[in-house]
Amino acid sequence: MKKLFYTVILVFALQMGFGQTVVNMSLDEAINYAIKNQPSFQNYLVEQQISAAKKLQSISGFLPKITGSFALQQNLNLPIVALKFPNPLTGAEENLKIQQGTKYQGNGSVDFTVPLVDGNAIGDLKFTQKQQRLTDLQLQQAIIDLKVNVSRAYFLVLLNSERVKKTRKTLERDQKAYDDTKVKFDNQNALKTDVSRAYLNLQNTRYQMKIAEDSVKTTSANLAQLIGLPLDSKLALTDQLPGQAKEEALPEYPDYKSAEQSRIELKTETMQQNLNRLQMRKINFGYIPTLSGYASVGGLGLDNNNIFRKNIWVEDNYIGLKLSVPIFDGLLKFAEMQQQKLAMQKNENNINNIKQTINYQLQSSSVNYANAFENLKLIQQNVKLAEDIVADVNVRYQNALATYQEVVDAENTLKDTEFTYLQAMYTYLVAELDWKKANGKL
Repeated sequence: MKKLFYTVILVFALQMGFGQTVVNMSLDEAINYAIKNQPSFQNYLVEQQISAAKKLQSISGFLPKITGSFALQQNLNLPIVALKFPNPLTGAEENLKIQQGTKYQGNGSVDFTVPLVDGNAIGDLKFTQKQQRLTDLQLQQAIIDLKVNVSRAYFLVLLNSERVKKTRKTLERDQKAYDDTKVKFDNQNALKTDVSRAYLNLQNTRYQMKIAEDSVKTTSANLAQLIGLPLDSKLALTDQLPGQAKEEALPEYPDYKSAEQSRIELKTETMQQNLNRLQMRKINFGYIPTLSGYASVGGLGLDNNNIFRKNIWVEDNYIGLKLSVPIFDGLLKFAEMQQQKLAMQKNENNINNIKQTINYQLQSSSVNYANAFENLKLIQQNVKLAEDIVADVNVRYQNALATYQEVVDAENTLKDTEFTYLQAMYTYLVAELDWKKANGKL
């Protein structure tokens, strides 16, 4: 019975394993996958399509409009006109009632309207063209933000994966130390407390191993969700944390002008300001008279018996020009102009704020990047030193020249230093990312 139970569990586990598709991705592949599949990012692509549709809508303001209509009417009570006129025989005035109209009336036509001069249509076209450019800039900014978020999440998975590797090596050393201490205790060369301490140290490392493995799972799930990976797929990273940090030749003074020209945020706000300026021009266009041509081709049918007879229909055609001159709109355009002026003032404030933010980011990211590199080099040397100390203490412990407490202290120092190194590597990678973003190099 127990054998059957384990067999069922094994088959189920295999089915679950085979059911998931393993997807191998480098950092660049993860970013490109997110651009194509991340659900919230797709809204920026939809916005581009909406902008293109609005541009087509603005073009329609210059095109003719054609409508067709047909009406069929049955008059239940024909109108009566009472007329007074003198009777030629008697000379007295008499009332004469005349019934007007027909029982059936039909009217069909095709109407044409052609805009000849329309300031609103001109303003709409110019506005939508700039608006499409704005959505392009917003898409570029979304791509940069997505690169930063995916890179941070990718680095975090690499960090935790490396943490698992380091903890696994520590676990092997702790297991060996525990086994050696038991042998020494059996040979009466170690105390019972040394065995207990070795076992406790081994259990703590096992617990840290579980935490590290769980961190890999959670950060991998976060990265998979961030890039839009299907639920039935498992993500496997092909990149590794760099063994050595590359030193970037940072300029002594940041190039503010070049950075400002490259930053999409500044371009986006400037484009928004241009849109508000165009909106003001569009409001002014509303004061221009509108001239349109119109024409109608149709027919009118009147009959008391059968409205569908051909010979009772007469043509009803006409053409014309219509000039509409705005005179007074209740101060509507004036109020709209005031709103646009205030909106442009906000744009100017935002532009100044973005410039100040860029300048601050250039300085802070440069300092953080340089400090992260120097800190990483220093901690890397500390890791090598801690590894040498552990190796030396273990040799001396094997030869009864060191206590087990020295082994524990050396191992804890190495573990702390390795963890600090991984944190420093992540800080360095993020600092490099922030420096590139600040300089408009993403």
